[in-house]
Amino acid sequence: MNHNDMMAAHDHSAHDHGSHEAAHDCGGSHGHAMVFHAGVQQEILFRGWETTTALELFGSAVAIFLASVLYEGFKYYREALHAQAVTPTADSQVNIAKSECGARGSCAGPAVVKYSMFSSAHVVQTFLHIIQSTVSYVLMLVFMTYNVWLCLALVLGLGLGYFCFGWKKSTVVDANEHCQ
Repeated sequence: MNHNDMMAAHDHSAHDHGSHEAAHDCGGSHGHAMVFHAGVQQEILFRGWETTTALELFGSAVAIFLASVLYEGFKYYREALHAQAVTPTADSQVNIAKSECGARGSCAGPAVVKYSMFSSAHVVQTFLHIIQSTVSYVLMLVFMTYNVWLCLALVLGLGLGYFCFGWKKSTVVDANEHCQ
């Protein structure tokens, strides 16, 4: 076998995805394995966001950490807006109580105000839901880089965000959470 034949055979085997590699291939052009790694060179979300040095990876981890904290704050903000929209004022509680429970106002259970499908509050909540869903899936894709440092930054950011904002939540389970 001459030098050119050896190079052609090597070139072919370098691009051949055998059954073992194909099972771990993500389907991208780079074909990285789906295992956790601590490498510095990382493509994050799109071709323009690539790290080649530890400082670049650290900067990306800080950005992901901050995005995760803000994501938790955003979730709290949506819940606070919703609570504000459905919690009637003291005057409206008296009026609702009189109309639904008689003149004495002795209702069993709280008064609930629902907004309509085309109300401005529901339109705003829909727009905010779209943003929350998008950010949730983007963070999930960052985690799917399987880079230990980026995953750690994301999880620690979510933890700090929950610590900062979660104590104000009125519910423990978030029905709108997409990636749990």
